[in-house]
Amino acid sequence: MPMKETWFQHTECTTQQAEELMAEYRRRGVKVERSLNPDYLTWTVSARLPEARRQERTPRSFRQKVWG
Repeated sequence: MPMKETWFQHTECTTQQAEELMAEYRRRGVKVERSLNPDYLTWTVSARLPEARRQERTPRSFRQKVWG
């Protein structure tokens, strides 16, 4: 069964940041898109990333005894 994917967005990126993010996602084989924001200066980069079935548990060493 394929893993569920969700769009994750990086908002208000400069042109350079957007290009670097897109290059990195493409290198990893992730579907990626970018769109110009209404201010005509910044970009929103959207990447289709796999969604975890459940959140990872916090390691015991980071938990405090009062929290249980």
